[in-house]
Amino acid sequence: MLNIDYDSIEEMIALQSRSSANRPTDQEIKDAISNLDIKTTLSLDEMVTVFKLYHKGCTDGEIAVKLGDRKKMRNVERARIKLGLFRWRDFEMPYDINEFIHAIDSGKNDAEIAQMFSAGKSTVRTYRQLLDWHEIYGAPDIPLPKDG
Repeated sequence: MLNIDYDSIEEMIALQSRSSANRPTDQEIKDAISNLDIKTTLSLDEMVTVFKLYHKGCTDGEIAVKLGDRKKMRNVERARIKLGLFRWRDFEMPYDINEFIHAIDSGKNDAEIAQMFSAGKSTVRTYRQLLDWHEIYGAPDIPLPKDG
């Protein structure tokens, strides 16, 4: 289970819900991200960039390129999710999400779930973490992709 400071999560949610006329400052974003104590290879400044570009509608690939390295796309995706910045496609699993959730709820570990769905353990772990973070953040707005 994740060790989470819920006050920090509430602070991040509040920043995300501010209107465009009252955008958070870089320092406010940095403070909120720092309080989350997220483990990532991205720097604090890069995390601020992820936050800001996500809210401008950029994809993970576009954000990674703006950070100077397309190979950072997976790190951007993981950090974005830990910041509570979800996209609809994050929840598009290669198997039935309800069966996946039932397997988790029934106490199956990642290896058992991977075997059930003929998937890799790392894939199962990623989706489990996504669902954990989504549960922790509650149900924030999940913007639709730019192209529809």
